[in-house]
Amino acid sequence: MTTTNPEGSRPGSHDDVAPVAEVVRSEEQLRVRTRTEVTGRVLVRKRVVSQEVTQTVTLRREELVVEELPAGDQPGTTAALTDTDAEEIELVLHEERVVVTSVPVERVRVRVHRVAEEVAVSEVLRRERIAFDVVPTATTAATGSPTTEPGRQH
Repeated sequence: MTTTNPEGSRPGSHDDVAPVAEVVRSEEQLRVRTRTEVTGRVLVRKRVVSQEVTQTVTLRREELVVEELPAGDQPGTTAALTDTDAEEIELVLHEERVVVTSVPVERVRVRVHRVAEEVAVSEVLRRERIAFDVVPTATTAATGSPTTEPGRQH
């Protein structure tokens, strides 16, 4: 193999090195990452709905009943009345009333549950290939000895 020195270079100097050509070969590689995105929102609200319910309840109450009876032959009924001998009796009357109460019947708990699943990711990846084609010059064509194989790829 023969190389020619560029004009003005001297044998044995640093300019004596053959020129280098470079080509960058790239290819796609499958590198899978994840990112978190908002997919929805949930608003939890409690509201009141009304429903009419009828139920029969028995309510009791006390009523005052006054009975006037003849004094008859009761002991102590012969005493004379005076202003200082006034007698007072107090009776307390009771009555039942309806009381409607609200009672807790259940607790509702809301939470976020995270689920993980395995997902197969497939992608068609592209890659660059570099081909070498040797173009024979007049001197190599005459000798019949090519320096490299035509159509070689890497």
